[in-house]
Amino acid sequence: MKKSDIIEDVSKEDLLDQLQKMMTKYSNVDSENTNLKQEIESLKAQIAYLQRRIFGSTKETYKDPNQLELALEVEEKNLEDLQISSPEEEVIEVVKKKKKAKRKSIPSDLPRQVEVIEPDDVPEGATRIGEEISERIEFSPGKLYVRQIVRPKYRLLEEDSIIISELPSDLIPKCMAGNSLISQFIVGKFYDHIPLYRAQGIFKRSGIDFPKATINGWIRKAAELLSPLYKHIEKKVIQSDYIQADETSIKVLTDKKQGATHLGYFWIYYAPNIKSCLFTYDNSRKGSVPESILKKFKGVLQTDGYQGYHKLGNQKEIIKLACMAHARRKFFEAKENDRTRAEYALKKIQELYKIERTSQEKELSIEETYLLRQELAVPILKELEKWLKKESLTALPKSPIGKAINYSLNLWDELCQYTEDGSYIIDNNNVENKVRPVAIGRKNYLFAGSEEGAKRAAMFYTLSSMCKMADVEPHAWYTDILNRISDTKPSKYDDLLPQNWK
Repeated sequence: MKKSDIIEDVSKEDLLDQLQKMMTKYSNVDSENTNLKQEIESLKAQIAYLQRRIFGSTKETYKDPNQLELALEVEEKNLEDLQISSPEEEVIEVVKKKKKAKRKSIPSDLPRQVEVIEPDDVPEGATRIGEEISERIEFSPGKLYVRQIVRPKYRLLEEDSIIISELPSDLIPKCMAGNSLISQFIVGKFYDHIPLYRAQGIFKRSGIDFPKATINGWIRKAAELLSPLYKHIEKKVIQSDYIQADETSIKVLTDKKQGATHLGYFWIYYAPNIKSCLFTYDNSRKGSVPESILKKFKGVLQTDGYQGYHKLGNQKEIIKLACMAHARRKFFEAKENDRTRAEYALKKIQELYKIERTSQEKELSIEETYLLRQELAVPILKELEKWLKKESLTALPKSPIGKAINYSLNLWDELCQYTEDGSYIIDNNNVENKVRPVAIGRKNYLFAGSEEGAKRAAMFYTLSSMCKMADVEPHAWYTDILNRISDTKPSKYDDLLPQNWK
């Protein structure tokens, strides 16, 4: 058979059909190749992220390598007359001199144990002309002591009766533990993150062994007593007009199988305007959880991009703000994947934060802060939005830089909302700081013993966070409140809060 005969046997339609099949096959291979590239980039990003978490610093600081430290100078005059250049136009070198740390004086209220050291062989007739006093802070491990309450009894012969003082109220009647000891266990676990078995060991070295079940009983009783104050804080936070919200997980022992745990969640609500914080616990991370807590809330709600808060943002009574720190974190994590684009976004976000620092350093009013943001922040945000939309056309959606860009664009209106009021905050870092004690405690005591135990933990984290914010010594506060709360009317609960107690 001749070659020409073979060619004649193949029709034009067959050739076109074969060509179409080859093009389809090529298209499928090309699409599969693109998907594989995206998957490889995603896996590389995950590896880089895990390496940073395990071996590197978790600090999300970014310094523009092409720009010296920027200082926005705000003159001391009305902002209406203020002429402020764009951060990109004005670069000022700031030379920071290291200040010598001043030696702190020893607090005068610390008890003194005086030790007099006389010189050897003082001659007879020597006159004392003064003394040199040196002080050192020493430490003696915490020691238990017994509070022995003596109540004298008197008999009245004429009335044939006996007079005796009433016994001071105790948290647990006829219990060997005083309120200060119970407070120490509470502070140890929920403020200093010491598991109860370690606290138990510390006291055992002091000569007394408290059974763990007994300690848990004391803490449970304290929770019952403090529960009305916790409810009072919850009411105040929900009634405020500005809440920042976040959530974090905690393992909880389950009743279904011995030793098994399930994942529960602490939901944290921080009210910046009244400096109050509320922890709640639920075994779910569904959006119905914050929806049930905040069903009566009206005002500003600031969260990250978690969809669980989405329904709340649709309510007419709620203004939704997003968190710029979360957007920044996405670009920080994308630096290994696409340094050029990630650093551009980080530079713009850095400029936004410098404007916020200027407002804080100058102690500007709410109105002045609003004007400053409108003057400087809004143009930066518009420029950044334009850049994000442009780059979203070419960035691979599943790549870290693509995820960072899409995250910001999806929340863009909520990210910019902080510029509309000088009282709004650029990020959610305040509430994230309240989550950190949970993370530390989670590493130390690993899990909560039960659902009820997790709810008690939420209450004690609330009270301990309030003490920390008010700079109140927590042991003194817990001890005093446990002594007083039974005799305090609900209308006076405000007086017991750490910010007022101090």
